[in-house]
Amino acid sequence: MRPPQDEYDAVVVGARCAGATVATLLARAGRRVLLVDRAEFPSDTVSTHQLFPDSLDLLDRLGAGERVRAAHRLRPVGYSWRVLGHTVRGTFTPVGGHDRTVSIRRVALDAALVDTAAEAGALTRFGTSVADLVGSGTADDPVRGVVLDGGERVLAPWVVGADGRSSTVARRLGLPVTRRLRGEVAMLFAYWEGLPDSSWCRIDVQGRLGLMSAPCEDDVHLLSVAGPAELTRGTSEQRAAAYLAALRRFPAVLNPRLLDDARQVSPVVVVPETMLRGVERPATGPGWALVGDAGLFKHPVTAQGIGDALAQGWFVGAALGRGDDLRDYQAWRDDRAADFFEWSYQAARLPGSEAAALYSGLAADPVAGQEFLDTFSRHHRPGEVMTPVRRARWRAAWVYEQGLAELSRILEGLPESAMADAVPACPAWSVGDLLAHLTGVAQDAARGAYAERALDAWRDPALAERREAWTASHVDRLTDRSRDGALRHLRLHGGRLVLALRRGDAAIADGPEWLVPAPVGDLAVHVADLREALGAPADTDGPVARFGFAAYRDWLHARLVAVGLPAIRLGDGSREWVVGDGEPAGSVTAPRHELFRMVSGRRSAAGIRGYAWTTDVGPATDAVRVTHAFRAWLAWASASTSMTRRWTRISTRGSRRRWRSLTVTVVRMPVTLPKLCTAAPSTAPSPLPGRSATRRSVMLRRRSAMTSPSCCRRPSRLSRIEVPGGPAWARRASTR
Repeated sequence: MRPPQDEYDAVVVGARCAGATVATLLARAGRRVLLVDRAEFPSDTVSTHQLFPDSLDLLDRLGAGERVRAAHRLRPVGYSWRVLGHTVRGTFTPVGGHDRTVSIRRVALDAALVDTAAEAGALTRFGTSVADLVGSGTADDPVRGVVLDGGERVLAPWVVGADGRSSTVARRLGLPVTRRLRGEVAMLFAYWEGLPDSSWCRIDVQGRLGLMSAPCEDDVHLLSVAGPAELTRGTSEQRAAAYLAALRRFPAVLNPRLLDDARQVSPVVVVPETMLRGVERPATGPGWALVGDAGLFKHPVTAQGIGDALAQGWFVGAALGRGDDLRDYQAWRDDRAADFFEWSYQAARLPGSEAAALYSGLAADPVAGQEFLDTFSRHHRPGEVMTPVRRARWRAAWVYEQGLAELSRILEGLPESAMADAVPACPAWSVGDLLAHLTGVAQDAARGAYAERALDAWRDPALAERREAWTASHVDRLTDRSRDGALRHLRLHGGRLVLALRRGDAAIADGPEWLVPAPVGDLAVHVADLREALGAPADTDGPVARFGFAAYRDWLHARLVAVGLPAIRLGDGSREWVVGDGEPAGSVTAPRHELFRMVSGRRSAAGIRGYAWTTDVGPATDAVRVTHAFRAWLAWASASTSMTRRWTRISTRGSRRRWRSLTVTVVRMPVTLPKLCTAAPSTAPSPLPGRSATRRSVMLRRRSAMTSPSCCRRPSRLSRIEVPGGPAWARRASTR
């Protein structure tokens, strides 16, 4: 005998935030709707409890907001997000009159939503599970209803699955998971009474642990702890002990004495990392749709679940109530989730240097900080707030801050007399001069007075001359040559630069793109200079050295491209980097620190030749050490060279500087001149293929730190380069 069956316009499986919203809107549209859930209400479920202004507005429009406020005392509060000591806090841009967040336990919120649906006319079947679907959900066999656990068939042209991450509807349809993401944290939480009232929902992340303290309805507090996966392992007693111990790790948020006077009123809820992995499924098909976590489950650390459930339920309920076929639902859902899905799992990773850079920038920039808060209520997408430009500034600021700290640690243990010691990488400078230069760079960068077009000075003599004068002025400006005085000045102006980078002050934001990494790269080089001068161990893989190496690789890449030279592959035995365009002409392998010193102009030609090369080392060496178009052309055209060096001394501006004369003799050979330098006249002649070379001489003076955008006041090298058949513009060239 066939089981009895009823017919409805829609069956909604799952009666919490998403499902109750669908049922309410369908019932108000005059549709006959059945709301089914295996749970009885009121009942609790795992949740972050947060409703932001956009969600509160939807709750009010649905009618459930007034209902829950009538039954409970709600506590609208500000939002404070603190990571590694950097705090973004405030209220939100108002939506529907709401500018704060509210935390409501699901036992209260879901009961209000279910009652709202029932009052609208939805029929309910609680304590009942769905065992199967009627129809396979394909075009030939659309879903036409459900089979309940007792065998009863309930027919309807639409079945809406709102039954959570482990959706029965999705399983019975055999829907694929189209995308999976995972974070690194698990959670433990419980409810407490007796804690003082608070005006803030506070999130604090320190190292491998995080705490959320949120005032809920009726003077109850939610205290949630997040940490690595092992946090939720062990016996129930071990997990409870780990939870209580973790709460006491955050005295700035939760005073342990206050905790002693409070009372835990629920068991510790365990949420393992595996339960929090993200899934994305198709949104709709013939006769079916998924809403809430059933179709798209994000990590709860960003507390978007309730808001998304309400919004998706509203879309589907309103569309089906109008008689639409949901053809636009998939695109709408995916567009709304874009950025937020990924962001939730980025935020659910244990914080490292990237997080420190990000949140220090958000905390310092009031515009970005407000926009960050408003991402929670969907005024902005995360990518609109944490843009590549902002991330680059914040990363540079954080690395510069680390560099200042590293420099301070090096110098604080030195005697006062060390300020007069020479820095071999900058022979005309003492340690005090080096600090003066760094102070001047920080001061000028923060106020928009950095050397004009510093990255073009390698191929423009006038710019190079102005850059040298700018660099020399740094030493002249600093009058306090004591160790403590010099450090005080550097910290002052360095701190202002860090703040300018984080806030995006006009001096930084309106400048060229290279202005952001330039002072940080300069600091990285000079920290390494100082370490070598003092015999300190090299920083082989710290954030400052990594940033400096990356910046100088970028600058070398741009110069190789500008002069038309082939690419070079750099490797340290474990990683490789290609600088220049196209297929690398060869590669060089050396320790990463040595590669950094090489591309930043701190290694001689002989030293560079000592590395492990897989190509003709002469042209490749010149390519790495390229400073202007003529030497680039020489590197490209030369097949063999002979070199001699001699050292001389001259006096300039009252100081003694060391100069070196380098003679390069190039054998007679046919050459073809590629386009090398925009500074060269467009009418510059090129040697014709097969032309007999005639030895000519060109005197070129160049700085040894040729790839740096802000060279230290080091000795220049006077190079005498004898070139076969060089073009006229090159014979006239003279550049620093």
